[in-house]
Amino acid sequence: MNIIDLSNKSILITGSGSGIGREIAIVASRLGARVNMLDLSEEGLQNTSNALMGSGHSSHIIDLADFSAIGCMIENIVANQGPLCGLVHCAGISSRKPLNVLKREGFSNVMDVNFFAFVELVKQVTKKGRFIDGGSIVVMSSISSIRGFKAKTEYCVSKAAVDAFVRCMALELAPKRIRINSIMPGEVLTPMGAKSREMAKLAGFAIEEAPLGPTHPEEIANLIAFLLSDATKTITGTSIRIDGGVTV
Repeated sequence: MNIIDLSNKSILITGSGSGIGREIAIVASRLGARVNMLDLSEEGLQNTSNALMGSGHSSHIIDLADFSAIGCMIENIVANQGPLCGLVHCAGISSRKPLNVLKREGFSNVMDVNFFAFVELVKQVTKKGRFIDGGSIVVMSSISSIRGFKAKTEYCVSKAAVDAFVRCMALELAPKRIRINSIMPGEVLTPMGAKSREMAKLAGFAIEEAPLGPTHPEEIANLIAFLLSDATKTITGTSIRIDGGVTV
């Protein structure tokens, strides 16, 4: 028996044009879900769409920093696909800046996509008639939420905010039986992860190797699929580390 079954579930995935978001969309489609993909890149969305199994999927180009567009987009998706069963927020941006160049605008740029867009997404999808009771919400956090990294202040702060929000929302959404959790990966074998490693090397920062090595995107996608499924009825308000043991 396959305990992870997403058959006929309508799942909304941000950042699905590449990396972890693309892998989640592919895995979800293989498990029977109807995938609603969000990304800035039309080409990325098309490439992901070509890799999906099944039918009934949809693609939507959106800048999540434009909060005013989120509500209308979700309203249209629900009108065409029915109430959502799951939301996965993978879209995110990183930064690497030392203290002497940190400015409020830089924090705002990172927080808009990594945190405030997620807040708006949760607010909009959980409105009456848009999300099923017993649905599941998952957001990509990072071990940066609980560990300091040189010159990654903006990113670390944004992920810490995400995890705090998840804990609060777990209580607010419990009456609707809606679960909400975050995933905290370490190094992931994606183009963004490779770029981050290269930037760290160029800046002369030490790179800590995980005992089990970096994580493959498919492993994260499998974990998220488990959280989206009906196999997890009472897992909520948690931040799950998947980092190869680097934070042990």
